[in-house]
Amino acid sequence: MSDAVSSAANYRILVVDDEEIVLVALRDTLRREGYQVVTATDAMQGLAILQREKFAAILTDQMMPVLTGLEFLAQVKQIQPDATRILITAVLNLSTVIDAINKGEIYRFIVKPWLREELLATVRNAVQRYDLICRNAALQATTLAMNEQLKKLNESLTQQMARVAEQNTQLAEL
Repeated sequence: MSDAVSSAANYRILVVDDEEIVLVALRDTLRREGYQVVTATDAMQGLAILQREKFAAILTDQMMPVLTGLEFLAQVKQIQPDATRILITAVLNLSTVIDAINKGEIYRFIVKPWLREELLATVRNAVQRYDLICRNAALQATTLAMNEQLKKLNESLTQQMARVAEQNTQLAEL
């Protein structure tokens, strides 16, 4: 097993599309790369899954009933803000996509029909982005905890120095 496949197995991806053939193609392609893939056939089912499970990346089609892909990803951003959001679209409305990228609702978009290598590179980058966000959060938490510990140690040291100074004064008086 290659390093890419073994490391991919650590990442969960949610794919939401109302077209079964697209859902199966994406699921099978990503699973062959070693990703853990969960699928949903509509946005509401996808949102329910997101309430229960964490994902590194979410891929969704733009044209779906009830919620569009962008509307779905806007809600995803509220539920799992660190998950990387990718929009798949057959109809490229560039101003809408650029607006969504600028608002942070989506990370990238993929145009149907997609090129396999382009899809996989986008997913790989999405997972790396998620990994970096998680590692950064862990490092920040560690830094905050260490800073708090340092603050307490400095306070303790200041108190000890005050006691030593007081003892030195008493010794000098003797």
